[in-house]
Amino acid sequence: MNMSIQYESIGKRIKKFRMERNLSQEKLAEIIAVYPHHISQIENGRRIPSVETLILIANALNVTVDDLLADTLTRLESSTETEIVKIVTGCNEGEQNMLIKILQFMKALLKEFGI
Repeated sequence: MNMSIQYESIGKRIKKFRMERNLSQEKLAEIIAVYPHHISQIENGRRIPSVETLILIANALNVTVDDLLADTLTRLESSTETEIVKIVTGCNEGEQNMLIKILQFMKALLKEFGI
């Protein structure tokens, strides 16, 4: 299997998530204990981040490593699955349980009506 990792794309996603969270490169660097120049090089695809650094960045940005590696993965979730995961992840345990019950009920109704 010939796999080409797109480090520029990973860097662009890191930058996108960082900016969505209103974090500067300096602040992200501080959170994960690296120099700001290191973050800049990763975001511009000039430096290959270690697995440890990717995990630290993902945790700091509150995303999964999968989110950072999206085009490198061989199987991506559908946009519907991703949206459901985002909604459920933002809920407390009680809300998650309620949403699961609602979805199960709605699925049964759809099946009952042949949809």
